[in-house]
Amino acid sequence: MTTEILLKVEKLTRRFGGLTAVSNLSFDVQKGEILGLIGPNGAGKSTTFNCVSGFYPASEGRIEFLGEDISKMNTAQVCHKGLVRTFQHDSLLTDMTVYDNILIATFSTISVKSERVRRVHETAEILNLSDHLQDIAGNLPHGLQRRVSIAIAFATRPKLLCLDEPLTGLNQTEVGGALATFRRIRDEFKLSILLVEHNMKAVMEICDRIVVLDHGIFLAAGSPLEIKQNPAVISAYLGKRA
Repeated sequence: MTTEILLKVEKLTRRFGGLTAVSNLSFDVQKGEILGLIGPNGAGKSTTFNCVSGFYPASEGRIEFLGEDISKMNTAQVCHKGLVRTFQHDSLLTDMTVYDNILIATFSTISVKSERVRRVHETAEILNLSDHLQDIAGNLPHGLQRRVSIAIAFATRPKLLCLDEPLTGLNQTEVGGALATFRRIRDEFKLSILLVEHNMKAVMEICDRIVVLDHGIFLAAGSPLEIKQNPAVISAYLGKRA
């Protein structure tokens, strides 16, 4: 069975002055998979996300999406190609309703008003936000605000959805609901997910493959079982009890 590569990162390096945050990093995301990107704090995960999504230009290396070089594209261009990301901190307009937050996201891909409205309601249903569409986003509890942030990104119907620590601050029930939602949007909409997350139980449960970084350098890649049993990963990150 031939796997289709959606995102290909080749020898990515990103420097900030004399600091090298990511060095010579290569990995890929396959069509239809959920790939985890993990590592200790300061491992270079968010920098990698920022380079992939067009927030930072790469100092060196190449990033391909759907076979096209996106290394020099800005965030808007990358979004139009079908690669969208969320942020560690909720990226929503706190003074606007949930409905309007999701609606604004649809303008990047839909020109017909009726289709935008349909997309908002479909997105809200999938993210379990239908009962909150008229609520002011900033008044919602943390767990719901996280869902709104994901809904905003998902409303564009990307081919690759990059989630930056989407489970932070969620309780066990909310984490379970979020993982079920990630599986649903992957299966129903045939998209791929690149996930940065510190909740290792959740990562091991939902990811098809995992890439591990340490101090901006590729450390390991494999299935959740392979990563849990990798001595280098255990030493650098997971700990003796992993």
